[in-house]
Amino acid sequence: MRDVIGPASPVYREGMSPPASQTRHARRMRIRLRVGLGAAVSALVTVTLGAVSWVTFVNTRSAIVKQTNERVDAVLREVAQRVDSHLSTAVPAVEFARTLLRDSLVSGSPDALARQFALALRSHPSFSWMSYSDEAGTFTGAYRSPQGSLNVSLSTYDAAHSELRDYSVADDGRWTTVDRQSDYGYDPRTDRFYVAAREARSRVWVGPYVFYDEGVPGITCASPLYDARGRLRGVFTVDFNLNVLSQFVAALPFGEHGRVFILTRDGTVVAHPTVRLVQVTGEKARGKLITVATAGDPLMREWFDAWKRGGTETSTTRQFAFEYGGERYMAGGREVLVDHGVTWVIGAVAPESDFLGLLERNRRAALAILVASLVFGIVASLVLARRLAKPLITLAKEMEQVGNFVLADRPEQRTMFREVALMDESLLRMKGGLRSFSYYVPTDLVRAMLASGQEARLEGHTRNLTVFFSDIEGFTSVAETMTPDQLVEHLSRYLDEMTRIVAAAGGTIDKFIGDAIMAFWGAPMARADHAALACVAAVRCQRALASLRAAPPTPWLARLHARIGIASGDVLVGNVGTPERFNYTVMGDTVNLASRLEGLNKQYETSILVSESSFLPARDHVIGRLADVVQVKGRHTGVRVYELLGLVEDGDQQALEVATLWDDAFAGYLARDFESALTLFARVRGLRPADALTTILESRCRAYLVAPPPADWTGVHVSTEK
Repeated sequence: MRDVIGPASPVYREGMSPPASQTRHARRMRIRLRVGLGAAVSALVTVTLGAVSWVTFVNTRSAIVKQTNERVDAVLREVAQRVDSHLSTAVPAVEFARTLLRDSLVSGSPDALARQFALALRSHPSFSWMSYSDEAGTFTGAYRSPQGSLNVSLSTYDAAHSELRDYSVADDGRWTTVDRQSDYGYDPRTDRFYVAAREARSRVWVGPYVFYDEGVPGITCASPLYDARGRLRGVFTVDFNLNVLSQFVAALPFGEHGRVFILTRDGTVVAHPTVRLVQVTGEKARGKLITVATAGDPLMREWFDAWKRGGTETSTTRQFAFEYGGERYMAGGREVLVDHGVTWVIGAVAPESDFLGLLERNRRAALAILVASLVFGIVASLVLARRLAKPLITLAKEMEQVGNFVLADRPEQRTMFREVALMDESLLRMKGGLRSFSYYVPTDLVRAMLASGQEARLEGHTRNLTVFFSDIEGFTSVAETMTPDQLVEHLSRYLDEMTRIVAAAGGTIDKFIGDAIMAFWGAPMARADHAALACVAAVRCQRALASLRAAPPTPWLARLHARIGIASGDVLVGNVGTPERFNYTVMGDTVNLASRLEGLNKQYETSILVSESSFLPARDHVIGRLADVVQVKGRHTGVRVYELLGLVEDGDQQALEVATLWDDAFAGYLARDFESALTLFARVRGLRPADALTTILESRCRAYLVAPPPADWTGVHVSTEK
């Protein structure tokens, strides 16, 4: 149910214009049309001169320096993130391998462990090697060859015999022998990674250094594995090929002649865009990396000296400038903690002249702005005229929609003209008032009246409609436990949910009678399927109420149950009341029947009862059963009353089976075959043990078996309650 705010309330609804006090300042800031046109033409010269001056002022050396420093910082952050993403995957990979071996998930088998290493390399393109070496001198590893293929290397070492087995790993996981050597002579326990991990007794990074045999620069993450007694079992490693970082910094743009590089704190070159990092190759473990002093890059050397002079121990990120070869360079540096105390330094340097080209571009931009300003002066009047005409056309179309009672909300139009803004505000206030009116009167009714072009008057006509009544069970006792504010709050939530479902199904809300809802289908807009729409809406209302009861926290709604009655037939529909005040409503015997059916739910302990005139047109959409043939109070004949069990679209097999069994049972009941009816009612009880309606009919059958009904008995049950 929509909230209703009385005329004395200071609150205004969304979509309505705010109070005048809140828009007075905005109106004072708007200018008149003629003043605006004159001011725009007069301001052209000022704008032109100001734009040229502004461009010249903004593009000064200080702005260029600031922009360049921001670029330096961005480059340093990007490289730092790449280094972190490149190396950080080693830690979880090593820990996973440790878990496999520690928990015996690979059964201590070098082959099984090597297969896990190969899988890890396949899923981590940044890995070059992954291995495990134990205290017995056994080495198990997987590596990526320079050609990109995966290989497995297994070796053993002892005083009597040592052996190497090397395999290539196919995409399907098969191994093919590529090398086998006896007396291989490699003892991993003497390698630098093993010694470093043993001494550190925790994860340690070794390098950078030149990888054995490959002759490429790399760094190793080594992690020792200890047994329960604290004895060293072996060392896990993950190797990274640092040429990947050199390729990354080579592709990173930084000025036309700039460069980005990575160094260790002592000046060993980790990544460089143009210089080969390995100084000595082909000597296996004796390979040597270049340093700042031996790289042959004087610009990097000057950068390193300037960085050290700046006191890097007090700042991990700095921008600075230095002179070299008669030219000024802009530079920056950033320290990156790799892991466990291993720190690298990222450097970026470029000639300042790489960035001064912006001044020339800005000079051309200033000239373009001057020409554009002159062109703007020519077309300004056309643009202003269009800016005025467009909102007026929009207002005219919207007024036509208001005439059709289409009251869609929108924000205020943004306009520089005071007159247009005043018209827009007036239209929004009018739509807000009409929307408030629509809370009290069915919108479809108002639109039908507007479309007819006739003035509303006291009149009515007969039409076949479906009438809907719902009421909350025991509402009076529940309401007595609440304050008025609590009652309004909780009741509004319930009514809002029910009203939303009724409106979505095309129903017209007639009125709210306390907690009761009266609605009807088929007017003011005629619908041939009004009965089906009402029945489907009733089932959905009960389901929505069940969801409200189950939704925490809703202590009041958890105790809420509603009864619904529906009837279809000819009613009088139209405007009733006095010449000063109308009420669009329905009247007649069908309305009374729907109200009686709503109350009849209490006797049968049901939630939805509908007349036969409603159920039969809706039976393709709903599942139901003949609850009884009842002569309600105020009627002289019986009416077949149906209970709705669900929707056909849900495919509820139990509800369909209950309806089928019930039809046969009730047919036997009406045919006086009470024993057969009892048997079928018992089968219904097996499907719905707590069904009160089954209990009522079983009780009648047993009573009639003892004392049969008279010969003129037609199965009609007379209800004496409203």
